[in-house]
Amino acid sequence: MNFQNIRYEIDKERNEKPNLKVLIYWAIISLLGIIIIRIFIRPKRYHLSETFDFLQGTLPNFFAGAIFCVLAFVYYRAFFGNKNSIIGRLTFAFLFSFLGLTLWEYIQYLMGYPIDLFDIIMTGIGNMFTIIIILLLRIK
Repeated sequence: MNFQNIRYEIDKERNEKPNLKVLIYWAIISLLGIIIIRIFIRPKRYHLSETFDFLQGTLPNFFAGAIFCVLAFVYYRAFFGNKNSIIGRLTFAFLFSFLGLTLWEYIQYLMGYPIDLFDIIMTGIGNMFTIIIILLLRIK
């Protein structure tokens, strides 16, 4: 399948399912959340409370989990065509996002950084939150 066909499938699904735009807006908001935290909040080193420090360190993983979950859910139909069950899409989206970002934590460990279990947990929470949004929007 070439990029033109993938774009056609995505546009077709977006026209058939207007609620898909809400999901795409959620991915954009998540991207903005990562940018704001990593570029504007972290460099200033605010230390308001332990909870704020914890969220400042783990929320980018929450938002990254949400972004990759949305991308995998949206692009599922483009790559797998006729296989369009909601359970299959949600499972693929969760596994793609969760396993991919967990693998990234492991790669960072190999680069000399410690594995942060809370980052992995926040990735899973971000995935689950996105799946709940998908189910509430009734996107199939």
